[in-house]
Amino acid sequence: MNIVYHSSDGFADITGVSIVSLLENNKQTEDISLFYISKDLTNENKLIIKNLVNEYGATIEFIDMPNWSEKFNVQLSTTLKRWLGYGYNRLFITELLPENIKRVIYLDSDTVIEGSLKEIWEMDLDGYYEAAVDDCLSKKYRKMVHLSNEGTYCNSGMLVLNLEKFRQDNVIQVFLDFINLHKGFFVYNEQTILNSVFENKIKILPLKYNVYTLVYALEYEQLMKLRMPYNYSYSKDEYEQAKANPVLTHYTGCFLVNQRPWVEGSRHPHVSAYLKYKDMTPWANKPLRKDTRSKFDIICSSVVTCLPRGVVIAVAGMLYNNLRPFLFKARERKHLKGLK
Repeated sequence: MNIVYHSSDGFADITGVSIVSLLENNKQTEDISLFYISKDLTNENKLIIKNLVNEYGATIEFIDMPNWSEKFNVQLSTTLKRWLGYGYNRLFITELLPENIKRVIYLDSDTVIEGSLKEIWEMDLDGYYEAAVDDCLSKKYRKMVHLSNEGTYCNSGMLVLNLEKFRQDNVIQVFLDFINLHKGFFVYNEQTILNSVFENKIKILPLKYNVYTLVYALEYEQLMKLRMPYNYSYSKDEYEQAKANPVLTHYTGCFLVNQRPWVEGSRHPHVSAYLKYKDMTPWANKPLRKDTRSKFDIICSSVVTCLPRGVVIAVAGMLYNNLRPFLFKARERKHLKGLK
């Protein structure tokens, strides 16, 4: 089983938690090989992670992250400053891995694996570029990410990538053409590129393989009101089953949850899973991070917590489906103007 992670040095301990959870719950799988793409990862953290992985009988290779914009002479932007450009590694992963690696499971560092990945590792991907979980977007957002009414927009926090098909179809050139066509600006960065280029060639996985924070924070009907997803892939029963029995939890940011689980005082509904695996890492005694939010953000979080959930969903839905797309379009215009 080939697993790929990426992170900055500041996220090394959080990545370590994900790695431990992966190895703890996939002990029946032989020959697990990890590839860690990083920028400025210290030798100290490399050694800690290498020793940790080796204790489980797995192997790990560290790969320095290239500057993809320079390498391919393309403009790669990010919609929001806090969305780092590490995710673009997914597009060019065949540049970093040897040709004999035909498939990988690509994981975000802010994940905890609570079950076996054997089934998705061994699944049939014939004709598909990747397998992933539906991220539930409305019609308005689908237009913004260059997706027709037929395709499904998937979250890239957990992907099974068919590298053999990547190479056969020279998808890097397809990505580069797509990036140049849109002048390097994409809402949700590489996630948009993957979904647009691979439209109708993505195998949809059960939600349990990427249970993101919104799923934990909201009931099914509430998510439908907030996101207004078009042609959502999962029923209410599938949604509840994924929340109750996740194979992979993805600790995405969420306005309804004050901080993710590596921050003091986090009230993430599934914080216990992160803390469980943190205690199994060399960083077990490392204190959780301080809450560095501004006073304004803390006040807003408190207000959201105090208001009736129905009111919060109604207001947030209006902002998410109307104001946020407007702001994204404004950033796109600013980006394009700056290129002239």
